[in-house]
Amino acid sequence: MDLKNKIISVIGLGKTGIATANFLSLRGAKVSIMDNKSRDQLSELASQLLPDVNVVYKGCEPHPDSEMVVISPGVDIGSSFLESSRQNGVEIISEIELASRINNASLIGITGTNGKSTCTSLIGEILKEGGKSAAVGGNLGTPFVSLLDQEQVEYRVLEISSFQMEATHSFHPKIAIVLNITPDHLDRHESFEQYAKLKEKIYSNQTKEDFLILNQDDPVTHALGKNCPAKQIRFSLKSSLEYGVYVQNGKIFANIDEFEGEIFTLSSLSRGLRWQVENILPAVATALLLGIPLQSIQNILGSFTGLEHRLEWVCNRDGVDFINDSKGTNVGSVCKSLSTFDRPIILIAGGKDKNADFSDLKNIMKKKVKHLVLIGETRPKFKSVLNGSFGYEESDSLEGAVKLAKEKAEKGDVVLLSPACASFDMFKDYIDRGNQFKSIVNNLKG
Repeated sequence: MDLKNKIISVIGLGKTGIATANFLSLRGAKVSIMDNKSRDQLSELASQLLPDVNVVYKGCEPHPDSEMVVISPGVDIGSSFLESSRQNGVEIISEIELASRINNASLIGITGTNGKSTCTSLIGEILKEGGKSAAVGGNLGTPFVSLLDQEQVEYRVLEISSFQMEATHSFHPKIAIVLNITPDHLDRHESFEQYAKLKEKIYSNQTKEDFLILNQDDPVTHALGKNCPAKQIRFSLKSSLEYGVYVQNGKIFANIDEFEGEIFTLSSLSRGLRWQVENILPAVATALLLGIPLQSIQNILGSFTGLEHRLEWVCNRDGVDFINDSKGTNVGSVCKSLSTFDRPIILIAGGKDKNADFSDLKNIMKKKVKHLVLIGETRPKFKSVLNGSFGYEESDSLEGAVKLAKEKAEKGDVVLLSPACASFDMFKDYIDRGNQFKSIVNNLKG
């Protein structure tokens, strides 16, 4: 792309917006960045911008002479302040789309409702262990556009959210992975159907030279890829596959190209992966497709430390395991987390509503949850769904919830923070919520 002297508006002064504005400015574009918040609210973030970037506060209307508009993930492509640009035929794209037009490495794109971060990180670690040069980012940590200014690599491994896919057109990963699709972000997207279609965009530009990895067990992903020319690989926890990666008799097996046989024993997985088996399988498939030696795959499966706030083991107190799953911000994620354990669970749930339907939790909670502690603004909604069918307690604070959970827990039980909700009613974000949970648990007495 020739960006020199091109007039470009970047909407959203957050991590991605700042990275995008600076990237464009360094390449000679005339950049303005807009945000609804005030100068006082954004002064610290604005200080990270290059001097040539023009900052507009308290408004997101793109510059009237804009030749391109780049929106941050938090900006809805249907926002009214973009209407003038749409009517004038100005191209509106996401940071992911912008970076993909300049990228010169093979792309591995991972999307889905749950498990993206773990799968993305795991693939990056396996590739590096196998002698490949790889950079990891996207919705996980480093914006895609920032990876372009780092050293040249063979592969860029990207976690991709539905928000980021909204304004993509030519994004084209060599390997596309769809982990699962369950309702989420319905406060942003019009319907579950629209949300699912955004996930499908990850493979919409693939060719017969590419690969599409899909979850055989998920009812939505199972049906995907019918019109995609890419070679398809499936993964499954439930059944053996003629072509793909699967679990059988407590072991991971694979039949992919020239490899056929056992990969690893589940009991030997690192603690960070022990409850993440579904997210391991597509990572193994990716590694085999790229010719990573089996020993390299096994080395990482046995040593990967896992990610914070994603089924993260905190400690064991008096025979009770405390698990931090603060990233479990939707119903599907919590259902998966509950299904992971074969022991009684004391569940801490609740938070800020994302227009989710909690009814799917009712049956699995009856099977898996020994006791429920509710926090946050969704307490009344949870109670209306449970409708007296399940015992629970309430707490106005996370500290109180942890203490109630500890009182109910017996040796062999699991205390699980997996909220099924966003965090913004009580916390800065899910990271803050998870960190507070860990601090509270580690300071428990007795």
